[in-house]
Amino acid sequence: MKHKFPNRTSEIVPRKSPPYLKPGDKVAVVNPAKRLQSPIEEGLKRLRDWGLEPILGKYVREEYKLFAGKDAQRREDLQWALDALDIKAILMARGGYGTTRILDELLFSGLRKNPKWVCGFSDITPLLCKLNNLGIASVHGPMLASLGRDDASDKSLQSLLFGEPIAYEVKPQRENVLGIARRAEIIGGNLTMICNSVGTASEIQTAGKILFLEEVGEYIYHLDRMMVHLLRAGKLSALAGIIIGNFSNMKDHKDTFGMPAKEVLKSHLNHLGCPVAYGFPAGHEPKNLPLPFGLPIQLEVSAEHTRLTICR
Repeated sequence: MKHKFPNRTSEIVPRKSPPYLKPGDKVAVVNPAKRLQSPIEEGLKRLRDWGLEPILGKYVREEYKLFAGKDAQRREDLQWALDALDIKAILMARGGYGTTRILDELLFSGLRKNPKWVCGFSDITPLLCKLNNLGIASVHGPMLASLGRDDASDKSLQSLLFGEPIAYEVKPQRENVLGIARRAEIIGGNLTMICNSVGTASEIQTAGKILFLEEVGEYIYHLDRMMVHLLRAGKLSALAGIIIGNFSNMKDHKDTFGMPAKEVLKSHLNHLGCPVAYGFPAGHEPKNLPLPFGLPIQLEVSAEHTRLTICR
């Protein structure tokens, strides 16, 4: 018996898709957030194994209080990476906290003329949303400190950056809402950072898009509060689809909220009339499959599988 799915199609605003990488290209490694607390040598080796030449920003290994250098130093590194014509992609060393402290002082005129791939997740979410608002495609995916933790994630990132065909298929979840979103773009990332950016220049724009969410280490009542915030801000209206990534190490108070994290998400999302895919392996776990933001995607959620395909 064939399954019938509701169709959700969105018109994608014309995007500037950066040129795909080729062997010999230079890629910048910068750290706009928290100071390094784990080695990045394995990540650098991976980039070299792909035939790329990683160029470290001046302050990648800097330490100033919580951060990888003072705000001005981190901003200088990221601005250099955005502007340098010989740099073809930018990979973040790590996340943590600190990107929003410098985000509004960055200039994007050079990047708009000469777009390049920017890749990161977690605290990098507001930067990815800013790029999406500017019409520049980017990648939610592994950073230098997490490269080498999962071969499938690394290989997928390599394929995505080099323009090779890529598709994901994951096992169905009983909480899924079946349906198809055709040629819609993904936007999203870390839920806390998305909520914190509402009302700013990097505020997420979700209408007609596939919303991706992930989180780590939050209390369940806070999860509910953030979902209510997205609802009140109009960010759950007119979605083409929803992808739920890892919600890792979620916590509950002794005075329990009364629902596990997935049930909280279901209560806010499963009645919206669009396909919802739970259990996608992206976020704060070793397996962190990269997702292209700003490229046309088909999301198919069926009883047999969840399938995500980049449309060419």
